Amino acid sequence: MPNDTRIPMVLLTGFLGAGKTTLLNALLRRPEMSGTAVVINEYGAVGLDHHLVQQAEPDEIELIEGGCMCCTTRGRLAESLMTLFTKAQRKQIPSLRRVIIETTGLAEPGPILNQLLRAPQLAERFVLDSVVTLVDAANAATTVEEIDIAQKQIVGADALLITKRDLVDDAAIDALRAKLLTMNPDADIHVPEKGTAEPGWLFTDGRRRPESAAFTLSSLVLNADAIRLAPVAADAADQADPWGDGPNWDDIQTFSLILDEPVPAWKLFGWLDFLRSLAGADLLRFKGIINLEGRDQPTVVHSVQNVLHPSEELAAWPSDDHRTRLVFITRGWGQETVRNTLAYLRDTPADIDAAQLDDAIARDQPAPNA
Repeated sequence: MPNDTRIPMVLLTGFLGAGKTTLLNALLRRPEMSGTAVVINEYGAVGLDHHLVQQAEPDEIELIEGGCMCCTTRGRLAESLMTLFTKAQRKQIPSLRRVIIETTGLAEPGPILNQLLRAPQLAERFVLDSVVTLVDAANAATTVEEIDIAQKQIVGADALLITKRDLVDDAAIDALRAKLLTMNPDADIHVPEKGTAEPGWLFTDGRRRPESAAFTLSSLVLNADAIRLAPVAADAADQADPWGDGPNWDDIQTFSLILDEPVPAWKLFGWLDFLRSLAGADLLRFKGIINLEGRDQPTVVHSVQNVLHPSEELAAWPSDDHRTRLVFITRGWGQETVRNTLAYLRDTPADIDAAQLDDAIARDQPAPNA
């Protein structure tokens, strides 16, 4: 879609105190950020943060109050975005070139992405460009290692910004960067100096959007290797509980799955739907390029938590390698769930109702011309 005129959106997340408002203030000082609207989510009965975003014009800030965007304000996000769009159409604000959605520090990205991707009135006017998560270097030992919401924010991001680097030494920054790469090896990582921000860290001009002419597949997908799963021990049959205590819930793993032969669309999307329903919270993210049976072009898929982005067909394969390559980020039993359901994908049992799978596919496909 080289002539895509939809307004790009960035979802800006980060745990409490990560510095989202400070980053916004730095960004909105940049002259090239003219025409940027900000949608701010507040937790509590009275909004405060909008008073701190001093570089934005008051009419370009839409405040959502009364709770976390992923729960009690469900439905208000689309309403606020449409309000901004209407104001721009009526010339009530100078321009509307891009939107930043700043979430509360207690928001998970998955449910918010679901609102953005499933609202048909938004699909015609807005397009999600990326998810950006701020990580507080000074408190990373607690948030990154121990807080579930912070971990989901990190894994769900396209880009990670390490903030408060002035409060820690270089060794701590290097260690944090290495840790973040083990959790989300697909993310771009930047370390802003205090009071600075680059628009390109958030807005990519379509580089992360499969429908854009500027889209590029990440090296994580392009260089994906075949799935590597440790076999069950030979004496497992003699054990009362071969799995022992099971995997560590906080043990985040990245692995890839390669399929050599084209796969029917109904089987592939049925398996993904089946997998997400079984894995639940264990399946943090997956993305990949797929060789669907009967199609010459590849299909790109991407999911964060339980939200499957609309699949997109690319104009051509990026290389001579036409195999299906899927990269997963899981925790807990997620990797075992993928392994144990591969038979569903490779050899569909006769008792699986294809009509039910077609219904599952339809739920995850974009509406025509959406």
